[in-house]
Amino acid sequence: MPLLDDKRRAKIFYRYFSLIYDYVNPIFYSKEMRKKVVEMAEVNEKSLVLEVGSGTGYTTEEIAKFVPEDRIFCVDISPEQIRKARKKLRVNFIIGDAENLPFKDRTFDSTISAGSIEYWPNPAKGIEEMARVTKKGGKVVILAPRRPDNAFIRNFAERIMLFPSTEQCVEWFERAGLKDIEFVETGPYRFWKKLVVIISGRVQ
Repeated sequence: MPLLDDKRRAKIFYRYFSLIYDYVNPIFYSKEMRKKVVEMAEVNEKSLVLEVGSGTGYTTEEIAKFVPEDRIFCVDISPEQIRKARKKLRVNFIIGDAENLPFKDRTFDSTISAGSIEYWPNPAKGIEEMARVTKKGGKVVILAPRRPDNAFIRNFAERIMLFPSTEQCVEWFERAGLKDIEFVETGPYRFWKKLVVIISGRVQ
């Protein structure tokens, strides 16, 4: 198992990483990537939106440009990350587990998770949970660090956390019953064009 592909270790990691997270995260996750995530989720001012693994609220800030804050719900496993996010936004923050979401079936118009799936021990279960709580016709959107093409870098990276291939992400979405699956491989810089995959699917 990768070092951070464990809930207990991930919580300990973020207890300390939360202190510098807002400075490090934008290096790997650009504003353009963030805009693409929210665009693929098809949110608007009437949407009820769930963000899973919201961290310190980086993606949440983009969602809040289109959706009233009281209609945004954020789940994260780290109290420290949520504490920092609450200083920026007045959305509904909940300490919780991506693989066991504390919501009823078909609650949200869109569900989003950006930069969190790599810490889930069972990503397929997390995606199934996101699909479960999304209304019929609603969108599920995931941003995941893409499996490196270079074998040496891939071997090192996968010792730390999950780096799924685009094909694996598509398979998880199909297994969750999602349709109209689309994906974009992108990155924050010209020389780093395929750092992540952003994938969306629609609940039937």
